[in-house]
Amino acid sequence: GLFPTSATASAAAGPPVVDQNYGRPSRMYQWNVGLQREIFRDLVVEASYVGNRGVWWRASSLLDYNALQPSTLQSAYGLDWSNAADRTILASAVNSANAARFRARIPYAGFNQAQTVAQSLRPFPQFTTLAVTGAPIGNTWYDSLQMKATKRLSHGLDFTWVYTYSKELILGADNDLGGGVINDVYNRAQNKQLSSFSRPHLMVLAANYTLPKWGPGRIVQSVVRDWQIGAVLQYSSGLPIQTPTSPSNNNSSTLLRPTFATRVADQPLYLQDINCGCYDPARTIVLNPNAWTNTASGTWSPSAAFYNDFRYMRRPQELMSVGRIFRMGEGRQLMIRAEFSNIFNRTLMTVSGSTAPTGGYVQPSTTIGATPATDAFGRYTNGFGTINTTGTVNGERQGTIVARFTF
Repeated sequence: GLFPTSATASAAAGPPVVDQNYGRPSRMYQWNVGLQREIFRDLVVEASYVGNRGVWWRASSLLDYNALQPSTLQSAYGLDWSNAADRTILASAVNSANAARFRARIPYAGFNQAQTVAQSLRPFPQFTTLAVTGAPIGNTWYDSLQMKATKRLSHGLDFTWVYTYSKELILGADNDLGGGVINDVYNRAQNKQLSSFSRPHLMVLAANYTLPKWGPGRIVQSVVRDWQIGAVLQYSSGLPIQTPTSPSNNNSSTLLRPTFATRVADQPLYLQDINCGCYDPARTIVLNPNAWTNTASGTWSPSAAFYNDFRYMRRPQELMSVGRIFRMGEGRQLMIRAEFSNIFNRTLMTVSGSTAPTGGYVQPSTTIGATPATDAFGRYTNGFGTINTTGTVNGERQGTIVARFTF
């Protein structure tokens, strides 16, 4: 069954190939150095450098045993991948005149000649890709400055503040490494890239405050006192946007590998400040289509997979609560508590039920060449840089009020 002879016009994906080093445990080296000081009573601050290096992570994405290598095409068949005429031969059907000297040249009996010359020259022409499983050839790099301030409870207030400034790099596109995508698989070191989960700035504040007695009289004081206000506030950089794929490049049909679009140096990446909250996302193009151009066929894109200045919208997480316990004699008490998420009602737009790596948020389209289109209400439904808000979205402010009487 490994050599199908059915007269199909296209080859099928092959069975998974188990790497010979499958199961080798990954290894990570970690280190940190920190300073801690008590500024005054009940307030402690600290700062640390935290770093690690990982090796032997699963990175099967860096391999494809059925991909055509430019060096092999040149040495074995006299085809120069960077030459337009030779690329035409590779992309032509075996039974067409454009196949030139490869016309009607088949790798095995029963091979469908409607398939391309490139397909007939693959190491295993009966398959398109041969997915590799468990190749431990991935690497990771992580460096960060981590700061923390802790205020112990005094005068009704306690809080913990944490800030992290970090850089996360990976080599390999598998989920074990934090996502990503591979460009030129034949030059492995060039695929060292930002993690798709990179957030260089991350700050979290968790605080609680108990109101003291306040007011002109006993009644006012009894109403105001002992209310507890709590908050957990998280702010961070947006996740990086993957560099768009070049739509008119024929690497996919010849080498089984697409490539990125090429970034235009003098063009801004955005047409609108994506974090300002000052535009209608349903009717605004936020990404600049002129910032990217097609990469010429027969070449690999010089663009990186991710850029630090090309990121999705920041998504704050702001939770707040207020509550109090009213004691009503021995053994009886009433607890009232209100909890709120997205307390400031920011526009977050999450897709119901989504488990996407980007958190299920509605994101701008990065499909180059897609013409902007709108629905009957003038909302964008397609197009580079547009945000499709016509589906089921949520994320608005929500609150829950709880009352509990204990006796």
